[in-house]
Amino acid sequence: MRLIMAEVFNSWQGEGGSVPGSAFGRRQIFVRFAGCDLHCKWCDSREYINASRVSRWRYEVEPFTGKFEYRLNPAELGEVVEAILRLDTGDVHSISYTGGEPTLQMKPLKALMEKMKSLGFDNFLETHGGLPGLIREVAHLVDYASVDIKDETAKATENWRELVLREVESIRVLKEAGAEVYAKLVVTSETKPENVRWYAELLKGLAPLVIQPREPIEISQTKLMGLYHEASLIMGRKNVGLSFQVHKYLNVL
Repeated sequence: MRLIMAEVFNSWQGEGGSVPGSAFGRRQIFVRFAGCDLHCKWCDSREYINASRVSRWRYEVEPFTGKFEYRLNPAELGEVVEAILRLDTGDVHSISYTGGEPTLQMKPLKALMEKMKSLGFDNFLETHGGLPGLIREVAHLVDYASVDIKDETAKATENWRELVLREVESIRVLKEAGAEVYAKLVVTSETKPENVRWYAELLKGLAPLVIQPREPIEISQTKLMGLYHEASLIMGRKNVGLSFQVHKYLNVL
């Protein structure tokens, strides 16, 4: 079985904050899939959006060294498993499947999750959540999940409200399958409080929410805490948190 890969490496999970379902501060092996069907304005993996242009993938040769070797795409499933196992330091919390959008390659994603489960690892899915039908196929293999809520300012797709509803449905699917799930909302100085209130109403009683300022941070602390306040009034004071891309401040992948 083959898949279009971007990279495999060992690092810290730098997002998610302190809400349930987050693996923030935990060591993970990251498996980044190439290819995404959205075009978010601030995507930090833009070079991997078009999978057909990702001719090579890279894997870290020694854990947490940032030293990589390269192989041609498409990758064999066995190659990816080998790269993951080479990076197992014995203190890994889970395997993070990220992208791009991993659910676009459902068959190899499912096979890889099954393999890592059989080897005793937990699976952590990072997804934009826009494809609940596909997520249903792997939900039973997911232990933890971070599902994006794409704000209007992301300009991810023309019908952003419909996308949000699909993302919330994906959260529901994962929760019903037993995964620990949280929603992640990237915000900017242009994010509307009324939109945050809508997201909070959709998520109330379903999953906690982390609010993450877009990097580099341009939103004021006053506005950021105002958005936090709006969500907390609806969802409850213990169901909302802040998230920052701390790995960037640590200067690691």
